[in-house]
Amino acid sequence: MKSIDVVNRFFAAWGPTNGYKTAIPEYFTSDCVYENVGLSLTTGPTEALGFLDAFAQQLGFASLTVDMRCIVADGDLVLTERVDHLFDGTGRRLASLRVSGTFELKGGRISAWRDYFDSAALKPG
Repeated sequence: MKSIDVVNRFFAAWGPTNGYKTAIPEYFTSDCVYENVGLSLTTGPTEALGFLDAFAQQLGFASLTVDMRCIVADGDLVLTERVDHLFDGTGRRLASLRVSGTFELKGGRISAWRDYFDSAALKPG
């Protein structure tokens, strides 16, 4: 499977409520580094899930859809420009974030994921 396909399928798995809980273990390597630059840094699926669970609880986040604006790959390196739409459990949109992301893959799984975005979009008001 092409690297771009892996990243697209990873995000598609986030659509259902709490989809990240199955997507992370399925697509991450055991030592994957996941970073929201300036906010958080995790290593491995368990830490990533812990961060996302806390994030979900704090914000009321339950699911995500992605408008992929641009995705390019050079081998196992994938760069994205996207808009991430976060929804609560009732389907109400909580926020839309413009994001640039970098993914590194090993053996068809995500070994590093770094996202860059303005966290002010997550604050009410």
